[in-house]
Amino acid sequence: MRAIKGYVALFLLLILGMGEACLGIKIGERYNVYIINDLNQDVLNVHCKSKDDDLGAHKLQVKEKFHFTFRVNLWGTTLFWCNFNWGNNINHGGGYRIFWYKDDLLRKCGYKEKECTWSARNSGIYLKNVPENQFQIFYEWQW
Repeated sequence: MRAIKGYVALFLLLILGMGEACLGIKIGERYNVYIINDLNQDVLNVHCKSKDDDLGAHKLQVKEKFHFTFRVNLWGTTLFWCNFNWGNNINHGGGYRIFWYKDDLLRKCGYKEKECTWSARNSGIYLKNVPENQFQIFYEWQW
């Protein structure tokens, strides 16, 4: 029985090591997400969640930031989304994916930096493309 447990542990370590070497998945990588209210004059309401974590509702004044940090899960399926709304009668907003563990996002957030910076503007939601050092429109407001 003791030998079987040892083989199972060795097998798991081998799988984890191959996952990092072959798939590029690094278990427990820490990422930072920043959401900045860059609206002209309105308060931005933000409520972010993952499957496991509810980060609560936040009211961001103009130029104020909301920041959270987390570690990517073992399966590389970490996903965070946020609901945004703003305007006199809360007439702009929508729900958007803010973090997912895929190359299309990770490249823009910077493989070394691991910082996804989102800017909410009157024209939509922008993501900072770290390698190009500029914000680019990523989402238009849903309503």
